[in-house]
Amino acid sequence: MSFRVIALAGLVLLAGCTSGGGSAGASPSTTLSPEPSPLARPSGQLDAEVSMPPGFPSDVPIYTKARLTASASFVSSGQVSWGMEWETLDSVAKVKTFYSVKLNQGDWTISVTGSGSNTFAATFSRKSNSHVLGT
Repeated sequence: MSFRVIALAGLVLLAGCTSGGGSAGASPSTTLSPEPSPLARPSGQLDAEVSMPPGFPSDVPIYTKARLTASASFVSSGQVSWGMEWETLDSVAKVKTFYSVKLNQGDWTISVTGSGSNTFAATFSRKSNSHVLGT
């Protein structure tokens, strides 16, 4: 059974990321990631892999057995947000443990806000900049 992880959806950088001429009333723009050729095709219970959205912070931990299957970046009023969908065949417990450990190291902190048998929700942020956060 395929387990879909919607991880890091809504990672928002409120400081340090600006788009050239954003104004308070500007509507968000969506940029879908192009798919270069070396990405994995659909296989078994996992959808096709897509590219990481441009500008996504390289120090955000990514579950090693997950496949990025949907991604987009959004810019509005000088803020950058990314929406991403990850799929893995591993259990929710393994994914939750991975993020609980990795996002409590270095410059990150995490708080699990809810969980069920097939889901969990969490919020995380940078210790050095509380304006950088995600869910």
